[in-house]
Amino acid sequence: MTGMAKSSDKPIKAIIWDFGGVFDPRHEALAGFTQAAARLGIAPETLYDQLYGGAAWKQARVGALTHQAYLEAVMAEIDPQARDVATFHEQLWAGHQLDEGVVAVAQRLALQYPMALLSNATDELEATLERHQLTQLFQVVINSARVGVAKPEPQIYRLALEGLRVAPEEALFIDDKLRNTVAAEQLGIVCILFKDVRQLEGALSEWGLLGSSRDES
Repeated sequence: MTGMAKSSDKPIKAIIWDFGGVFDPRHEALAGFTQAAARLGIAPETLYDQLYGGAAWKQARVGALTHQAYLEAVMAEIDPQARDVATFHEQLWAGHQLDEGVVAVAQRLALQYPMALLSNATDELEATLERHQLTQLFQVVINSARVGVAKPEPQIYRLALEGLRVAPEEALFIDDKLRNTVAAEQLGIVCILFKDVRQLEGALSEWGLLGSSRDES
């Protein structure tokens, strides 16, 4: 078992991607916060919990808080004396880079399949995609902050399917969180639970999605 569910009798016609934790595996891993936490004088676990475990994140991911307000709220919890949100943001993400291997896989798939991005994010997501020159890879972007609903709620997956105009069993979903792939599988969507780029390439190859199956047709 490679973290995927082969439950579809129909050919895969579209790919749905998560963003944080997949394109940027360090984004939601404690290792990715070690340096930022050190700069802020707190433990990585504390930083992660304050970023993604508090009320501010729950509000921001469904659009009830802007990205700016979200950062202000988190910053106030970490350092009530701090006032410079731009510096705080820079401290958080200094040195952060996308996984070039995952980007390369997405670029290959985009040549053959329509793709959607399905992310629990703040209203900063679209700017992030622009900054990393990823926007052109996706025909559909479902940002939880824009649509007002977050994974693993079924509605957000249906929005991605509707945007791609495919049935659940015709879509393949890549996400690093088990709760999100379980929810997608319950709707009939084929899933790969992301671990790293090598595992992803192997899972996609088992589905015949990274090579000859389309090239020879």
